[in-house]
Amino acid sequence: MNEKQDALDRLMTAELSRRNFMKMSALAGIAASVGGVVTLDFLSPSNARAAKPFNFALMADHHTMGPKNNYMKLRCERAVQEMNKLNPQPDFIMSLGDHVHDGSDEQMKFFDELFAPLKTKVKYITGEHDWYLDMGDSYQKHFGKTTYSWDQNGVHFIALNTVHLRDFWTARGLSAEERMGIAGTLNHPLPGPFHVGEKQLGWLRDDLAKVKKSTPIIIFSHSPLYYYYKAWNFWTEDAPEVHLLLEGYEQVQVIHGHVHHIVKNRIGNINFDSSLSLGWPHPYPTSGLPAGSPQMPRANPANIYGGLGWETNRVGEDGGVDMNYREWSREKV
Repeated sequence: MNEKQDALDRLMTAELSRRNFMKMSALAGIAASVGGVVTLDFLSPSNARAAKPFNFALMADHHTMGPKNNYMKLRCERAVQEMNKLNPQPDFIMSLGDHVHDGSDEQMKFFDELFAPLKTKVKYITGEHDWYLDMGDSYQKHFGKTTYSWDQNGVHFIALNTVHLRDFWTARGLSAEERMGIAGTLNHPLPGPFHVGEKQLGWLRDDLAKVKKSTPIIIFSHSPLYYYYKAWNFWTEDAPEVHLLLEGYEQVQVIHGHVHHIVKNRIGNINFDSSLSLGWPHPYPTSGLPAGSPQMPRANPANIYGGLGWETNRVGEDGGVDMNYREWSREKV
């Protein structure tokens, strides 16, 4: 077996015992929580240091549908009101993709109007629902580039497009709407798994070459950058290639959307955290949940805010992230 394949196998089969996972995670009692703010620390000891602690907020998987679905509108408006009440305001807000449901320019205009009142600047990454109607034209017009990085307070941030799919539409002569419908179906067998892609892997390699091993790294991704549950495409096929590029860095955190529930993992030197959804909650799959990960209680379908929410996050001096899950109850803002 060659060295590269051995490294891939080691990374993807790495699994912590529940006891060790819980020790490192210092997980709070998420199963008992049905609303409010829940803080889950998922940090590992390191020598990495950020210049100074700071805050950022997260939101994900809004799935806005324009005026045809008022529930989505109400949830987004609630998020805006709550974020605007934060004092101090976060340094930035990251939106983790699937801002709209059907990828249309009209839906993206509607999204822009909903979130225009936010006081804090928003950064974006794309989800599959934003992309496959017009292959990202509307997304890039409204939200900008899909792959970028920046340095802030001693932390190196990376935003990736992790929803690349193989071309399943051209040979079949599918329309844009058919392509979007298939790409956006959770368990459709035709598209196969997501990819980061060779071009973006090359960009990431070049970007990381400029970053010291002691610098904390936080990566934003729509899909989980590991193998979670393939039947629902909670899966990024070339995630092991990303893991290899990140080997040797002292503090690495990947934060993703797509799964619509809280899940945590650790593989090698990388911590993984998901974001809550603003659109709807997904149940947990019957297999694949990382050992020791918390599980949210099943949402009450009578509660239009049940199982949903967003996050405020504190970056500490070591560059690790305290995820503060603002899981909603029926209480008013």
